[in-house]
Amino acid sequence: MTEISFQEEGKGRAVLLIHGFPMSSEIWGKFSSGLTPSFRVITIDLPGFGKSPLPPLPFTLEEIADSVLAKLDALNISEVIPIGHSLGGYVALAMVARKPSLFPGLGLLHSTARADSPEKKSARDKTIAFIKKNGAMAFTSNFINTVFADSDHPDVPFVREMNIQTETPALIGYTAAMRDRPDRIALLASFDRPVLFITGARDPGIPADDVREQAGIAPKGEVHVLEDQAHMGLIEDVPTTSSLVYDFIIRCYE
Repeated sequence: MTEISFQEEGKGRAVLLIHGFPMSSEIWGKFSSGLTPSFRVITIDLPGFGKSPLPPLPFTLEEIADSVLAKLDALNISEVIPIGHSLGGYVALAMVARKPSLFPGLGLLHSTARADSPEKKSARDKTIAFIKKNGAMAFTSNFINTVFADSDHPDVPFVREMNIQTETPALIGYTAAMRDRPDRIALLASFDRPVLFITGARDPGIPADDVREQAGIAPKGEVHVLEDQAHMGLIEDVPTTSSLVYDFIIRCYE
């Protein structure tokens, strides 16, 4: 089982923040400050990012989820609300599939329960080929151009610096694992606890109408569409996204 680097702050009911691709727990710095006065907030580096070692390739997102679940068990956490951004949402869904009773609710930020379409799988294959040919830096230095609504946002350099720390094996391993992940729509339909979707109307990869549909599939789903955001609302609109998550956590633990 791959070791997970983590940080925790605050006291109370537990919240787990799971970052996206290709980022690390540092992405949650400003966001988590709105949660720590009221909750025990745990941020992790997924294996291969930040300070967590990468498992041997190939790996699945289910195996990544198992490593996170093992860390939660080591921390003696009996209930926790996972909030996953993008890739982090895929991992959170895999965790819920493994052990649904652990989670009073589930939050998906700019993420989806659907598997990749054939077109998306082909795009993942092209990404892997590009990285193998041109190296990690050629990919990560330009990755940020498609995820921010405002390319001049002051946090763009911070996120780009985080991205370029990711090494080639992690980029390839996770791109393949995301390509091969299973569809989780049936899980949404069967999960009888609250599910929060936050998505961006300008997200080029996850259509807002599809996210609305997924929220309708979940028995206790809710959706919030950020009209002026793309894929990084947790950075570009911290007041809105952190407030929505805070209120959601309160309702889950009532």
